[in-house]
Amino acid sequence: MTVTKATPLTWRDAWLLPLISLLTVVALLIAAETAAQLFWPEQKDNSCSVHDGTLMNFHIRPNCVSRMKAAEGPWYTNRYNECGYRSMDSCDPVPRGVRRIAIIGASISGGHLVEYDHTIATSMGAELTLMCRAPVQIQTLAVAGYTGRKNIIRMAEALRLHPQAVVFAQTPVDIENQLDEPLPPVTADTPASTPGPALRPNRNARLGLGEQLSNVFRESRAVVVAQHFIFSDPTVYIPLFLASGDKADFLRPPLSARWLARLQRFDELIDNLTSQARRAGVPFVIVFVPQQAEIEMEAGAPKPAGVDPLAFPKALKAIALRHGAVFVDASTALRAHPDPASLYYRVDGHPSGLGQPLIGREVAHRIADLPAGQFSDCRGRGASGPSAAP
Repeated sequence: MTVTKATPLTWRDAWLLPLISLLTVVALLIAAETAAQLFWPEQKDNSCSVHDGTLMNFHIRPNCVSRMKAAEGPWYTNRYNECGYRSMDSCDPVPRGVRRIAIIGASISGGHLVEYDHTIATSMGAELTLMCRAPVQIQTLAVAGYTGRKNIIRMAEALRLHPQAVVFAQTPVDIENQLDEPLPPVTADTPASTPGPALRPNRNARLGLGEQLSNVFRESRAVVVAQHFIFSDPTVYIPLFLASGDKADFLRPPLSARWLARLQRFDELIDNLTSQARRAGVPFVIVFVPQQAEIEMEAGAPKPAGVDPLAFPKALKAIALRHGAVFVDASTALRAHPDPASLYYRVDGHPSGLGQPLIGREVAHRIADLPAGQFSDCRGRGASGPSAAP
């Protein structure tokens, strides 16, 4: 038998082979990113949004139409009426026999990244129209970015529409963001056109190489696609979310000092909003929309020691009831679904076109259950239960 001696590596091989390996990896990454960009397109910038340097930061152009898309969802259309509200109805005074609900808040209230027919607003309006056997019109003043104290101004605007109820949906992220608002004192009389605070300096210019690479990683569409499938498994997603530090600490009672400060700011906001609603004689409905990991644990997924997905909504409910607001925990509807993860855009975090209708119907039934007011004659007439599938 002839034994062939191995050829020793040359200096040229020592740098050429690793270079070829590196170029192969780079080529595969570029191919994956290109394919992800092609088959999972995204358009989150709203062309109807006009930045204006006011306290609200921007406004929506009246009678405007825009197209948007989450990477994880379908293309959808925003249509705004003559007041710049996302509604199929005019913001003029309603005809006789028509009831109106106004929605304030940020992205979740506004049906962000979901076709209008599948939003909380549409499903709530359709269900109440069936229950009341009369038209119920929805005016959505909520827009992604209208968080915290901006809603004091928005509430005053909503009440000028003379609604029979005002709905305000909140997520843990909405409440988390309140501590970071660079806003001066805001009251119901503060004009929306008041000049806003100076913009914060661009931190990206001072980022180190590690942070810049981290941003590139987070913004990669291929990474979004991979996360979408990975996050569908609760045994993977829940531990990852719980490891996100302060962002997940609302699930760990007793709450941290930062989350207690956020609840205090929320308490102050609700005090103002309920005061406005009370003076107008209008029910104010606060809707809590849970985060995906939260609802999966409520639905039965294993949860680590020290984690309680019910603690945070209980704290919010106590604040709402103390100020005389109606509190709706959308968890009631979402956790009954056989696959709660499918109700969310798993990477983006917003409820999808499957989850939002469940929330809307739950809210509709709670409004109809109010003991008094303009919807008390609608009780028990719905065609579907509050937790029915879309």
